[in-house]
Amino acid sequence: MSRLPETSAVQKLIDTLSLSDQVRRYLLDALTTGRLRPGDRINEAELARTLGISRNPVREAVSGLAQRGFLVSAPRRGHFLRRFTPQDVDDVFSFRICVESFAIRQALPRMRPGDHDDLAHLVERMVAAARAGRLAELNQADMALHRRICELSGNRQTLRAHEGIDTEVQMLIAYVDLEREPPLQSALAHLPIVEALASGDVERSVAAMQHHLETTWAFVHRMYGRSGRGEPLVNADDAPHLTQRTRG
Repeated sequence: MSRLPETSAVQKLIDTLSLSDQVRRYLLDALTTGRLRPGDRINEAELARTLGISRNPVREAVSGLAQRGFLVSAPRRGHFLRRFTPQDVDDVFSFRICVESFAIRQALPRMRPGDHDDLAHLVERMVAAARAGRLAELNQADMALHRRICELSGNRQTLRAHEGIDTEVQMLIAYVDLEREPPLQSALAHLPIVEALASGDVERSVAAMQHHLETTWAFVHRMYGRSGRGEPLVNADDAPHLTQRTRG
């Protein structure tokens, strides 16, 4: 039987994995807040210097994000933040409607008064954040409400499906933030969902969620179609001509 690695080697592996995970979270935050934009190049050496770490954890994190489809690779040029197309918008939001509608059907029979209070509190947080201009807090409460409904379904696969597209939803919306609806309007748009859930009416609740998501879907689709952000990032022929930051 082969011996396990020495303790120092195991600790080094754990530290490396931990650093890689931290870099991944750092990059995901940049992706979902719009600090990185479609077509931006991920400079691994510069990122490693900024974070004060070696390039290995950065390379692992970047590779992992590329495998998940958030970054694309251009030969000899590195990794770039993917561009989304109107079709991507349609794919993500149509699937999101399926997942969250199903989550409501599963969650509502299981919900207790305290659960309804929690959802109402999240809407209150959104409204307060919108009025104070705290957009990051508004976004966090927004995502927390949708996630909480999926958690209340009690179905791990439903929650996993939601988590699988949540980052893409945040990225899609972050890239059109400057042109979004007023923050207070965005916050109040969740109120009919919470009120419908409190009524105990499954069909009303599903309809409220679908209306909310379809409205957002139509808006985001229109922004991507109008902005030209749907242009492909790169193909094999023009990869050498890419600059570090390319815009649609």
